[in-house]
Amino acid sequence: MCVRILIVLLGIAFTLITTVACQKSTEPVNNNGIETPDGLIAFYSERDGNAEIYVMNSDGSNIRKLTNNSAQDICPAFSSDGTQIAFTSNRDGNHEIYIMNADGTNQHRITTTSYDEAQPEWTPDGRKILYNVYHTNPWTAGQIYIMNADGTNQVKLTDNPGDNTKPVMSPDGSKIIFGSTRNGNYDLYVMNPDGTNQQSLTNGSTNEVFAVWSPDGRRIAYTILTINPFKAEIHVMNSDGTSDVALTNTGGINENPVWSSDGKYIVYQSDRGAPANAYEIYIMNADGSNQKRLTNNSAWDGWPSWGKKE
Repeated sequence: MCVRILIVLLGIAFTLITTVACQKSTEPVNNNGIETPDGLIAFYSERDGNAEIYVMNSDGSNIRKLTNNSAQDICPAFSSDGTQIAFTSNRDGNHEIYIMNADGTNQHRITTTSYDEAQPEWTPDGRKILYNVYHTNPWTAGQIYIMNADGTNQVKLTDNPGDNTKPVMSPDGSKIIFGSTRNGNYDLYVMNPDGTNQQSLTNGSTNEVFAVWSPDGRRIAYTILTINPFKAEIHVMNSDGTSDVALTNTGGINENPVWSSDGKYIVYQSDRGAPANAYEIYIMNADGSNQKRLTNNSAWDGWPSWGKKE
């Protein structure tokens, strides 16, 4: 579920809504004087009528398309060295994990199953990829796997009736954080890299999803989603779950936070200023200040991933 999400009120489940035909538009540069570190932001957009993967500079300039086909190309994730992007595509039938160079060359599939694979995330050393496997459609009951970066040695890390989603490894490689509905609503959990010692980090009435570690591993940015009122806001907390602070407070949907490599900025997607059923990509300081929009068009722009510049 690379987020376009529909909240199913009774089950509190997330469902992927994959394609909506969107009108093209001309997009101006929206740097707004933002001082950001070097790097590229990958994201997927429907500005050309279907989901394709794009990259842009971290100030929103120089947007260019990396994939170009009639299928869905979603969930981009930069490797830690910025040289490769893992992503999800159904160009060969069902959704599988693919890899390409950061300039879009050498696109190739690394999983081949009858199921749907999504949400790839590189381990910090670049040797392995975490991802989700969905045995049902809609994608409401995912399990987390890890494999070598060439697709070999696929190992299942979670095995429970809930939806286990968006795995991200800590910078030191000692823990994996992920969301799970094993106890009802979405809570955040951590586990060892081999799947052992799975423990809840949050345990409340809200839904906590899309967690990512800060580059120093001391903090976690994530999304809290509430049903009444219906909204999603980005929060940050210490890695042990203490000292939670809200960074956004728009009353709308703000989700999918991603840290810059220096830990000073967070990029994310938001529905503020966007047409119905669409998002734009925003950036803010790590304390929530100076929130600025980076994309500006009538289509869906979301699922950002921050990588080092080529």
